Amino acid sequence: MFQLIYVSDFAMALDENDLQDILISARAINSEQGISGKLITVSRHFFQVIEGDEAKVNQLYAKIKQDTRHENVRLVMTKSTGVREFGDWSMGFSNLLESQQAQDAAFILSDFAKRESFSPEHHSGIGLLLKQV
Repeated sequence: MFQLIYVSDFAMALDENDLQDILISARAINSEQGISGKLITVSRHFFQVIEGDEAKVNQLYAKIKQDTRHENVRLVMTKSTGVREFGDWSMGFSNLLESQQAQDAAFILSDFAKRESFSPEHHSGIGLLLKQV
């Protein structure tokens, strides 16, 4: 099992319908490819955890980097793991802009999304935070 986390900036304004379209498409493709994960949106940024077969995850990430809805796509981390951390979802979703209880997480992720590179010290922290939102 392979896991990849990336962050990107919205390349354009996206409304609730746009996000639903992304989710419907991602869930269908991911289910077919045996990929699971979670998409989090906050302050015009996407955070996404993708997990599954390494080759398939890397192929999906390559497509995401070419997707015109994303810009400034940055790899946060990759790791091999023995278990799926998001196995219940072909693509879970959290929109932190609408969650009062997630204000602290939204602040942290908004600040984190401005980074251009990520140190090993960030990896476990961001992974844990993304699981909680």
